[in-house]
Amino acid sequence: MKVKSIQPRKQRKALFNYRSYQRSKLLSTRLADFLREEYGIKKLPLRVGDQVRVLGGEFKDFEGEVIEVMKNQRAQVKECVFDKNDGTQYHPSLHVSKLIITKFGDERKMDPWRARIIERKALYGFGTEELKAPKKEKGEKL
Repeated sequence: MKVKSIQPRKQRKALFNYRSYQRSKLLSTRLADFLREEYGIKKLPLRVGDQVRVLGGEFKDFEGEVIEVMKNQRAQVKECVFDKNDGTQYHPSLHVSKLIITKFGDERKMDPWRARIIERKALYGFGTEELKAPKKEKGEKL
């Protein structure tokens, strides 16, 4: 998934031509600490309806609902609003790396697509020490 070119136009073209499974990996964002401990995973793809907290920029520490996720690794949050001079409002797009998921879209019922991802990732989660390979120390041969 690494783009070999340094030209911005080729990088943008590659981003828009990724397949859906590659793009969903790029659009994944971190989970809040309490969700990380509960589910045993670090990242999940961002979806419309998720509650997120903004980590950087002008809207730092804002919390709100995702209303749109775009192909160019950006998302719009309902509570982040700019007022224009003519009185209208618009939602600026925020990069997904500046967001943390604090609550899933529909807490009452987990959709099967996301539940399968959580089960698969939790199986090889970051908290299980027995699944990791033993560390090799200096001078020691395995």
